[in-house]
Amino acid sequence: MSLLISKNRSRNWNAGITVHINDGSACSVDLDGPQIVRNIHAAYDRLSAALAEHQSVEIHFHDITECDLSLIQLILSAKRSAERGGKALRLSSPADGKLRSALERAGFLATPAGESNDHLAFWLNGSSVQ
Repeated sequence: MSLLISKNRSRNWNAGITVHINDGSACSVDLDGPQIVRNIHAAYDRLSAALAEHQSVEIHFHDITECDLSLIQLILSAKRSAERGGKALRLSSPADGKLRSALERAGFLATPAGESNDHLAFWLNGSSVQ
């Protein structure tokens, strides 16, 4: 499936996912509702297409009702793919709600003694772990 979108437009592709084009080089992807293994393929399709077509992608989380490790894995994979391609992927705000809970349960917000906590900057946008 290809993603066909034009400048300065929004389109709701699927319940829980909206793509906004900010300009030719940047876009944002809104995720809401359940983001779990059963339906993560829709988020994968949109993030993959957005990264293929734009230099910068920002992910917005609005009212995530369910979240599991598949969303975290998808975001980390998309971030690495963006970095390899010289592109940027970032979160619009610090992870909170269901996403934050999933990150905490899985240990993504912990920093082992003696290790850098640089990974927290991505998930928390510079906020501290409380």
